[in-house]
Amino acid sequence: MSIRVDGLDAQIVELLQEDGRMLYKDIADKVGVSLPTVKARINRLMSLGLIKKFTVVVDSDKIAGKVRGVLFAKVSPTDTEALTRTLSKISEVRAAHFVAGEKQLFLEVEADDVESFNRLILERLPREAGLSDISAHIITQTVKEEYGVSLKANSFLQYKCNFCHTTIYGKPIVKHYYGGKYYFSGEECAEAYKGILDQKYSERKKTNTEG
Repeated sequence: MSIRVDGLDAQIVELLQEDGRMLYKDIADKVGVSLPTVKARINRLMSLGLIKKFTVVVDSDKIAGKVRGVLFAKVSPTDTEALTRTLSKISEVRAAHFVAGEKQLFLEVEADDVESFNRLILERLPREAGLSDISAHIITQTVKEEYGVSLKANSFLQYKCNFCHTTIYGKPIVKHYYGGKYYFSGEECAEAYKGILDQKYSERKKTNTEG
């Protein structure tokens, strides 16, 4: 059976998206349920991975000299997981999306100044991430910016297996390995993926020891 969120879940998430610091008591008053119900619902949404984290949004327009832009780029044939790991280490890359079209990657980036922005495009991304044919556009004004997606009542949650990458129908098997949270379609996929992570961890540990 697929996992579905209801109207109460949607209301709670909408309130938290508006103000992540809102007290659970205030949320309970606004949606008309008890405080324990709000706590239970939020804990459930977090355990399902729908609420990824609570964070702070900084207004980049208030920081002098900050340059933000969007990039489209071609991706050399490569391991997508390796590319994802590389991009996650480049602090200037704030968001990365695989998209349909001739240029397969869409990035949202920021830099301290125009010189750093140009160096990121011309040197670092081609060298470190293997990107090519990069087209860059500096953002001159932001008229609207929302974070995350809107949640509607009766929405079904969708998961993909971290090992076989197939869509999971029903409740996923959730595992925590090496500080990460992963979703699987079955125990066989979970064990196989853990074996891969164990090997990578062992190799990394061996390299650090030898170094």
